[in-house]
Amino acid sequence: MKDGSKEVRFGKFFHFDNDFWGEPLRLGLLDLYQIGELCCERGFKVESHEQSVYEVTYVISGSGFSYVDGHRISLAEGDVLINSVGHQHSMEAGESDIFRYAYIGFRFSEEGDDEMLDLKRVYDEKPWRIFRDQGNILFPFMQCIDEFYTKAVYSRRMIQNYCEQIMVMAIRGPMDAPKTVSHIVHQPRSESSAVYSVIRYVEENIYGIGTIQKMAKELGYSYTYLSHLFKERTGTTIQNYIHYKKIERSVQLLRYGGLTASQVATMLNYESIQTFSKSFRRIMGVTPTQYMRLDLDGGESGTELPFSPLSKENPHT
Repeated sequence: MKDGSKEVRFGKFFHFDNDFWGEPLRLGLLDLYQIGELCCERGFKVESHEQSVYEVTYVISGSGFSYVDGHRISLAEGDVLINSVGHQHSMEAGESDIFRYAYIGFRFSEEGDDEMLDLKRVYDEKPWRIFRDQGNILFPFMQCIDEFYTKAVYSRRMIQNYCEQIMVMAIRGPMDAPKTVSHIVHQPRSESSAVYSVIRYVEENIYGIGTIQKMAKELGYSYTYLSHLFKERTGTTIQNYIHYKKIERSVQLLRYGGLTASQVATMLNYESIQTFSKSFRRIMGVTPTQYMRLDLDGGESGTELPFSPLSKENPHT
């Protein structure tokens, strides 16, 4: 990373960096100064420097430390660190494993609206924030970096969308962490809203979803009623829908997150890599390893699953 910092040059495995210090990239609510991904070995350091941009860092794998105004912050896989402007900041890889993280550095646009100014105030409240992500920010992060790498048509528009997502989600993460989905309970008690509440619940809790009984209780429905209604209205069971959505998310993580099958299995709370592989193969027709090999070889694996989870033709209902 630049930002006036001095990097210790040894120990990099790779560094995919895009910086715009001379002329920031104007992207709607923000001006982008840097975005990239760094993978380094034990002992790698980014020396202390004054933070001149707001920065969101996502730890993809490994462990390390961040120092903000002399305060040491431990970092582990899945952690999201938010740094505000005007504070001393440095990074250091741990001594036990490879440290890999993605980062984005930005400033708020001078032409922003009241909502953007309120968002900026939240960023300025503390020198730093940290929270454990459930995989929600990783996807737009890696998609955004992929847009810089591929330079596909309309990349600038996609980059703006992803950067704004990261900027907002980084603040919503720690703000929303203590909250529950109780707001869904107060929706109108129609059959459509009941089905939608399940779909929304699964999307929001895909990394740590528990039993269907627990879900029904939190949503304010009886387990029997919700299970019967969901199957009747969608053509599939809630459990099969959860299986499908987990595999759908795993495909995104394998394709864009740069993660191993074992890491994905852990993130999605599978009992073992074998359980994950079996579920993946049942839906995708290939194992996670075979899928990644097809993707690397330029095959037609894509990100689409072979059927819709809300279809009467779903073979796994």
